[in-house]
Amino acid sequence: MDRPEATIDIRLRQALLTLALWVIATLGLGLLLRQERVSSLADLIALLSQGVAVNLLLGLAVLAIATRLFGWSDLGFRPTPLWLALRLLWFPVLMLLPIFALASAIGLPPLRAVGFLALNTLLIALSEEWMFRGILFRAMAVRQRLWPALLLTSVIFGSMHVLNGFSYGDLTQSSVQAVAATMTGVFLGALLIRTGSIWPSIAMHMLWNFGLLLLTFEAVGEQQPQPAPTLQALLMATAIVMPNLLYALFLLRKVTAVDR
Repeated sequence: MDRPEATIDIRLRQALLTLALWVIATLGLGLLLRQERVSSLADLIALLSQGVAVNLLLGLAVLAIATRLFGWSDLGFRPTPLWLALRLLWFPVLMLLPIFALASAIGLPPLRAVGFLALNTLLIALSEEWMFRGILFRAMAVRQRLWPALLLTSVIFGSMHVLNGFSYGDLTQSSVQAVAATMTGVFLGALLIRTGSIWPSIAMHMLWNFGLLLLTFEAVGEQQPQPAPTLQALLMATAIVMPNLLYALFLLRKVTAVDR
C-alpha cells in the first residue's frame, strides 16, 4: 500500500532536521569542545589517534534520539546472512588488501594509536552510515525511485565532506574528498540495497577509512610536502574509489526498487 503524501513529507522533514542537528553536533559542537584547532590533515589524524573524538559520540546520540523519537524501524540494523556477505564483499575486501599491505610496509603507528584510529573510524562509519544510508536514504526512497534517492543521498554525503575544509582550512583538499565520498556513497548504498542491512556498509566504510589513515599516518607526521595540484589530487582520489563505484553499478544492474 502506498504511503500518504503527508506521511512521506513528514518523514523527509524529520530526516532533514536530524541531518541538521547531526551536523551541528559533529562539526559545530566538535569545534567548540576541541581545545586545539585542527589546521591540517596531520592535526586531524593526530586527534583521531590520541583519544576518543567526543563530537562523534554527540552525533551518535543525536541519531539514537531521533531514531527512537520518530520510530524509525526500517534503517537496516539487522544481521546479514554470512553467505550473502561473502558473496558481495569479496571484491571490496580484495581492493583493501594492497592498502593494508602498503601501510604495513611503510610502518604502522604505535599500538595505542592504532587502537584509537580503529575505534574512531568505527564511530565515524557507524555515525555516517546511520545518518546517510539509514535515515536519509530511507526517507528519500519512500518518495523517489531507487536511483534518484541513491544519487541524491550520495551527493549530499559527499558535499558534507566539504565542511572538513572549515576544520583544517583547505577547501581544495576537502572538495577532492567530497568527489571521492560521493562515489563511495553509491558503493555503500549498493551494499545496503543488495543486503538489506546497514552493517556491511558500516564495516566497509570503517575498513576503508582505517586503511587510508594507517597508510597516511607516517607521511603526515613528517615534514609536509607541497600539496599535489587539484587535478592530480582529484585523479588520484578518483582512481582509488573508481573500482568500487563500478562494482556498485554491477551490483545494481538489475535492481529497480528498495526492499521494505
